[in-house]
Amino acid sequence: MATSAMHHVASTILQNPVFEGSEKRLEIDFTDGPAGGLRNLPRAALDELMELAACTIVSSRSNDTLDAYVLSESSLFVYSHKWVLKTCGTTQLLKAVPRLIELTTELGLKAAHCKYTRASFLFPENQPFPHTGFTDETQFLDKALAPVLGGGLSSVLGEEADGLQWHIYVAGDANVKEKQPTMNFEVCMTELDPVNARQFFRCDKFISTKQTTADSGILNIKPSALIDDYVFEPCGYSMNGIEGGGHMTIHVTPEPGFSYASFELSGHTDDIGSPSEKLQAAVSIFKPARLTVAMATNCETLPKDFGSQFKPPANYTCSVVHSSQLPGGGCVNYVTMTSVDSRPVSPRTVLGHAASSQSMATITEGDSSSSDPDTPMA
Repeated sequence: MATSAMHHVASTILQNPVFEGSEKRLEIDFTDGPAGGLRNLPRAALDELMELAACTIVSSRSNDTLDAYVLSESSLFVYSHKWVLKTCGTTQLLKAVPRLIELTTELGLKAAHCKYTRASFLFPENQPFPHTGFTDETQFLDKALAPVLGGGLSSVLGEEADGLQWHIYVAGDANVKEKQPTMNFEVCMTELDPVNARQFFRCDKFISTKQTTADSGILNIKPSALIDDYVFEPCGYSMNGIEGGGHMTIHVTPEPGFSYASFELSGHTDDIGSPSEKLQAAVSIFKPARLTVAMATNCETLPKDFGSQFKPPANYTCSVVHSSQLPGGGCVNYVTMTSVDSRPVSPRTVLGHAASSQSMATITEGDSSSSDPDTPMA
C-alpha cells in the first residue's frame, strides 16, 4: 500500500521546466559569388534554413553592410560574404549547414572558413542530435563541410571544475580577403542578480520593449546603433544592434535557478571599442555571479585592448585565463571570472553552473568522468 502510494505521488510530480540559455554559434566566410553575395538569398530560403535549425525569424533590421534578424531563439546576421547564426535552447543549428552549403553553391559562393563555438550547455541531457555532445557536433560538421572545406580541428578551453568551458571547431583558412583584422568578443553570464533579471519579465511593471532596452542600460552600450529588440512572453529578451559593419547582440534567460545572459560584439576593432569598458557596462546591467569572456581574432595576436591591457570589471576576479592559436589562422583568449559578492547562488554541478534536477541526479548516481565534456553521464 505504501509503495503504491509513493509510486502514485512520484508519477504526479511535474518536471521543473528549464531553458538552455547557452548558445551555439556558427560563422562561415565565403568568397566569390555575385554582388551582394549571401544577401541575395530570398526570405523563403532563410525561413527554410531557420526551420531546419528549429527556430523562426521574429523581426529584422538592415543597413548597407548586413541584415540582422532577431530569432525566436537568438540571432542571425547575414553579410555579403559572412553568415553568423547564433541559437539557444534546444535548437539544432548544425542541421541547417548542409542546406546552407547547397544554397550558397547555387549562388556561386564558395565556403572558405568555418568556426563553430559555444560554451558548455547548462542542461546537456536535453540537447537533441547533433548537439548531444561536442564529438557528435564536430563529426556532423566534418561530414557537412567535407565537400567544400575538408575536415576541421577542434579544441576545448578551460576546465570543468572552473565553470563553463569554451568549445571551438574550425575548418578552412581564417584570413579570407580581410583588409582589417576582425574581432569577436563574447560574454556568457550565469547566476544573474534576481533584481536585475526581473527587468526582462513581462510583469505588471512592463511598459514596452523599447523602455526595457533604455531603462536596463543596454541602449547606452552602443547608443548610435540601429536596434531591434524584443521582450518575450512571459519573460526573456533578445536584441540586435548594427552599426557600420559591426554587430552587437544580447540574449537573456532571466528565470531563477538557470538565469543566463549572453553579450556579443563583432566587427573590426573600431566597431567594438574598448572591450574592458563594454564588459563593465554589461556586468553592471546583469550583475552575474560568474562570467566567461572569449576574445577571438583572425590574426595571429590579439590587440592589446583584448590581451595584455584587458581589465576585469570592478568586484570580479580572474580565476582562469586560457590562450590558444586557432588552426587555419587566428587566436582566442578565454577568461573565467567570479564576483566577489557572496550572495547565495543556485546549486552547482561539477561544471560550476546551475543544475537541473535530472543532471544533479545524474552526477550523484553516475560516473563523474567523461571524455566528452557534454556527454550526459549515465
